[in-house]
Amino acid sequence: MAEGVDPGRPPRQDPARDAGAAGAEAAGATERTGAAVRAGMLVAEVGARNGVRATALIDPAEHRAASAVLQRIWGHPDGAPLPPEMLRAFAYTGNYVGAVLDGNRIVGVSTAFRTDHGVLHSHIAGVLAEYRGRSIGYLLKLHQRAWALEHGIGSIAWTFDPLIRRNAHFNLVKLGAAATDYLCDFYGEMTDQINVGERSDRLLVEWDLLGPVPGRPIAPEPDAVRVLDLDEHGGPVRRPGSDTDRLLQVPLDMEALRRKDPALGGRWRMALRATFTEAFDDGHRIVGMDDNNAYITRKERP
Repeated sequence: MAEGVDPGRPPRQDPARDAGAAGAEAAGATERTGAAVRAGMLVAEVGARNGVRATALIDPAEHRAASAVLQRIWGHPDGAPLPPEMLRAFAYTGNYVGAVLDGNRIVGVSTAFRTDHGVLHSHIAGVLAEYRGRSIGYLLKLHQRAWALEHGIGSIAWTFDPLIRRNAHFNLVKLGAAATDYLCDFYGEMTDQINVGERSDRLLVEWDLLGPVPGRPIAPEPDAVRVLDLDEHGGPVRRPGSDTDRLLQVPLDMEALRRKDPALGGRWRMALRATFTEAFDDGHRIVGMDDNNAYITRKERP
């Protein structure tokens, strides 16, 4: 029972407040509708520029083809990371299953599902190796954004490996998503060809779909401290931080580094985890990346 309400009579209505709430809701719906139209136009423009198109997949045959593409990308020993039956179930129950096609060939796939707090969670997105560098991943995210807005969803969340610098730049700068949490060993042990032998630490990001696209780099404070950097051999160097901005630099190509030296890759994993954890314990949050693709944390102040 709510405090202060007489259960024997209905609560008093406030017409002015109710009208205001209805007006704000209508204005928000109008804003989302306009944003969805603009988002769809951007999808068409980027697709045409790159000679491909993005679409939602609804047919079981399309789901089988998409599942095969995901298996080719991830090389999972136990089968595709998402079997066709799961993709079919996602699409049938009102979730997102999208792809980019070159002619009739699927070259990129993305899936996302609705959450219990009104956010669309993007679970997987991948592009065939021979199509990288053609903005296919960017088009997938733009199409996912347009789909979400058309379905009344205002934000998308997903996780990514924070040591992969190109993905960090893509998510935080090119898309303009915001990092919200660092998740240690989020998936536990993974066995696909990309992640086998790696701890599955992930950075959680949330993308405000009414925000500007693209985003932008963030300028750190003049007295920012570089708390994670590379030494002359490519190893991690940690330094103490302060109440000013903190900069965390990661290797340019972590995937190549860990193939060449898995032990060094493991050192980087633990160094980044410890540096982020220390920053969060000191009241910092991630605010973005600078022009050199270093993470920036900033102390939250009252």
